[in-house]
Amino acid sequence: MAPTFFSKWHFDPSWAGTDIFYAPKGAQSHPNHHCKVIFLASKPFIKSFKNAIDIGCRDGEYTRYLQSCFKHVYGFDPRRRDAFNYNVDLRRATHFNCALGDVAGTITMYGGTHDPRNAAGTTVPCLTLDSFGLEDISYVKVDVEGFEEKVLKGGQKTIFRDRPVIVIEQNEATLAGADMFGAKIWLEQNGYKHVATCPRGCNFIMAPVS
Repeated sequence: MAPTFFSKWHFDPSWAGTDIFYAPKGAQSHPNHHCKVIFLASKPFIKSFKNAIDIGCRDGEYTRYLQSCFKHVYGFDPRRRDAFNYNVDLRRATHFNCALGDVAGTITMYGGTHDPRNAAGTTVPCLTLDSFGLEDISYVKVDVEGFEEKVLKGGQKTIFRDRPVIVIEQNEATLAGADMFGAKIWLEQNGYKHVATCPRGCNFIMAPVS
C-alpha cells in the first residue's frame, strides 16, 4: 500500500515541543493530554530511539509526542482524519490509510470502532504490520478498539526481531468472544512483561524481558 498523500501540509513548526493541537474547533493547548501522559509513563522503558509506530493514530496527537524522540514515525488509521497534517511534521512521519490485523483482506468499521451499534458500516482495507517491512522499530503504540491482539499477531515478525516497547490499550471495547486482556496476555506469552500502567488504567506498557 502506498503512503497517504496530503495535498497540503498545515503543520506549524512552532508547535513542535508544545501541547498545541488542531481539532475541528480550532487550535488549542492541551498540557495534560492523555497521549502525553501515556507517552511520558512509557519513556523510561525505551532503550533506543530509532523508529516508532502509531497504530490507531487518529489526528496525530500521539504521533507528535513520538516525533519528539524518534527519527521517524509510521502511523496507521483506517479513517482519513483531516487534522493529521496539521498536527504532525510530515517530513518525519509516514501515514497509511488502512486497518491492521492478523490477515490481509477487508474489515467493516463502524465509525472508529468494531461495534455495529455505533455507526453505519464502512468497508476498509486491512493489512498486516509485517507486510510493510518496516525496520529498526523501537516503539509501538496500539489503540484499535479491541483489535489489539490481531494487530500484534500480524506484526509478530517485526516484534520478535526488534523487541520494541509496546503500549496497548485494553478495555471493555473487545471483539465478540475475545478476552479483554488478550493482547497483554499474548505479549506475556511471547517474551514481554507488564512494567507500568497509565494513570487512566487502560493503557499497559509492555517491555521485552531482557
